[in-house]
Amino acid sequence: MSSAAIFTSTIFNGVKLTLDQIVDDDTENAESTLVCKKWLKTESQEDYYEDDLEMGGPGLASEVSEGQEIEVGAIREGYITRYIARKFGLKLIVTDEAVEDNKYPEILKLGKRLSRALYKTVDIDMTNMLVRAANTSYTGGDGVALASASHTLPNGGTFSNTFATPMAPSRIAVGAAVSLMRKFPGHDGVTEGVEPKKIVHPTEQWMVWSGILNSSLAPEPGNFAEINAVKRDLNIEAVPVKYWSNTTTNWGIITDAENGLKMKWRRKPRKNSWVENDNETMKYSITARWSRGWSDPRGFFFSNA
Repeated sequence: MSSAAIFTSTIFNGVKLTLDQIVDDDTENAESTLVCKKWLKTESQEDYYEDDLEMGGPGLASEVSEGQEIEVGAIREGYITRYIARKFGLKLIVTDEAVEDNKYPEILKLGKRLSRALYKTVDIDMTNMLVRAANTSYTGGDGVALASASHTLPNGGTFSNTFATPMAPSRIAVGAAVSLMRKFPGHDGVTEGVEPKKIVHPTEQWMVWSGILNSSLAPEPGNFAEINAVKRDLNIEAVPVKYWSNTTTNWGIITDAENGLKMKWRRKPRKNSWVENDNETMKYSITARWSRGWSDPRGFFFSNA
């Protein structure tokens, strides 16, 4: 990608009325094309950084004999998750001559091109959480990766939001994942459980998931007499993520846990334009600030298949 200014030579074929069609990327309504809005929660962020604090306890009550003093419980702090706003931006420069001589407004439309670029950046940046789900170089507030067998609890102990042995997409895999998710411990360490809401997966898996989630009977060959409990008992939507390009075999489940994967807007996209009189160019820019992460790994179950 060139970082040079847009001259008449850059748009040479646009300075004469000879063209029939401009073949280009779609730049209309860029925000509405966001894939990540379908699988993560978006919030606003009021300061440069914000913290989420985990609290747990007091656990279960104890049986009390007549006249016996009631046992004292305790609540404890867990980990802190910090969301730090990062700034992203891009700029385009165009000469006065290129603006004056261009006969096709759709060739330039610089504001829309910048919007497309920024919202694509948002989508890819959010997808990085899926790409790096099991990468121990990218950790959450509890010091481990998003998908880990060692997520901590305030009162001690750990839990896992991933398979001990990865499973490829299948009806059986969904059943196994849901059974594990429904036994997740709460922050107090007592069994709480979460429910599945959405499957997130690389686009290449779309046909497999369509069969798993929508077949009334078991989709496996030779097993068509069995009811497909995934369709009957679970209302799960599949979300193909076209930017999840590091793998074609991983997949995950978004759950109904309150503070799972989320994005925080510190400042939504802002456009600027100004003139540089020294060389008679127009500059157009777009910037935004956001943070991303997860405060509760119960919001996600991952298969590193």
